[in-house]
Amino acid sequence: MTRLSYRFGPLERRGILGPVRAGQAAILGAGALLAILVLDGAPSAAGVTVATVLVSVAVVLAVAPVGTRTLEEWLPVLTTFAWRRLSGRTHFRSVAPLDGSAARRRPTVAVPPALRGVEIREVAYRDRTVGAISERGGRWLTAVLACRVVAFSLLDAEAQERRLARWGAILSGAGGTAIRRIQWIERTAPARGDELARWLHAQRDPAAPPRGTPMIESYLELIGSTARATQEHEILLAVQVEARRAGTGALLEETERIAQGLEAAEVKVIGALTPGQLSRALRTAFDPYARSELAALETADPERDGLAESGAWPLGAREAWDHYQSDGAVHASYWIGAWPRIDVSPMFMDALLGRSSSVRTVAVCFELIPPDRSTREVEAAVTRDRADSDLRRRFGQTDTARQRQAEEATMRRESELASGHGEVRLAGFVTVSGRDEDDLRRSCAEVLEHAARARLELHRLYGQQADAFTFTLPLCRGLR
Repeated sequence: MTRLSYRFGPLERRGILGPVRAGQAAILGAGALLAILVLDGAPSAAGVTVATVLVSVAVVLAVAPVGTRTLEEWLPVLTTFAWRRLSGRTHFRSVAPLDGSAARRRPTVAVPPALRGVEIREVAYRDRTVGAISERGGRWLTAVLACRVVAFSLLDAEAQERRLARWGAILSGAGGTAIRRIQWIERTAPARGDELARWLHAQRDPAAPPRGTPMIESYLELIGSTARATQEHEILLAVQVEARRAGTGALLEETERIAQGLEAAEVKVIGALTPGQLSRALRTAFDPYARSELAALETADPERDGLAESGAWPLGAREAWDHYQSDGAVHASYWIGAWPRIDVSPMFMDALLGRSSSVRTVAVCFELIPPDRSTREVEAAVTRDRADSDLRRRFGQTDTARQRQAEEATMRRESELASGHGEVRLAGFVTVSGRDEDDLRRSCAEVLEHAARARLELHRLYGQQADAFTFTLPLCRGLR
């Protein structure tokens, strides 16, 4: 039996003049204009030298690579990071002042700068309330489903392909609805050994002392090492709608429909998160190591439903050039800059999503593209590819393997659209967390190794760590 395979096209980097981006064209044009002005004002050997230097500097700024970007691409990143640092926006501290009298205490919610305008709202649904994340004054509303699945690697090939086909049906079925974006999040969190310790305490012989005997000490040591080496996996699925156009009811309707589609895809939907559970999910994203304290509070108060909104956000945060620190955790966020360019099986991401000793979050955001827009874009892309190819031949240049792959991907995309398939935009991000910078460094090395085995290219988002961290929160962010 021939297994299905999947292939991702190369990242499109189209500019206003073939591969030349608008920023590159502006820098090159400014350099040429300055050179002309210098030559016009000083038509001498010195003027020619200055003009040559200006043109050379413009070319270096426009095309010289530094890491994974050109200097022209680094310039806005450096500028905005420097501005945030000078204005104090790289540091955040939640003072949580109180409004009103002591009898009517209501903590003021303080959120980090990268999340300004984000609120957690209550939405009535049947006989309960559902939490919704509001952005831009209620323009966008996002509901979050908690899910549980059987390990994908344990399924046979037919079951894997069946589930992927049904997931594709969910995405294509969301086209033309009120849904703006869909995001899935898979994250690992430090496993708690307290459940095993309580079991051991309940099952031990009452005549045996709780500590001190070799057998008990051996069990406790095994529980401690297991909790450090293993991680708990959480799966969240966020559904975002344009609330001003569709209304709050559309959020509940579409979320319920997506939940039904997931159940049909043999995914166990635990339910939509309540406001308190949503606050807890956000809090443990900022500080995964606070889970044990929260679990202790929930054990002491079984009726406790997560956290209040004021507890969803960190007490303090600090953005550095290459990491983001919030409370008791340090994070580093990456962008999945390239997906596999060869045929891969449905298991290609198992190396990254499988068992790991690192605390990390993987998030992929999908934006549904209307069919008419997809048709216009692919037709324009075909025309640009042909024009670029003709231009290269006119100047005696040959097509590179990457250019040929891009043209083949465009033609394959046009054929799929003509066959009636839907189209989505997607972006993937990975956030790695550690207790300190040394722990973070070790975890990043492990995650990068796993990503390389999955044929994924991870690019650290230097100078953008605060914003990039929010891309792995259930906010459906990351797509421009």
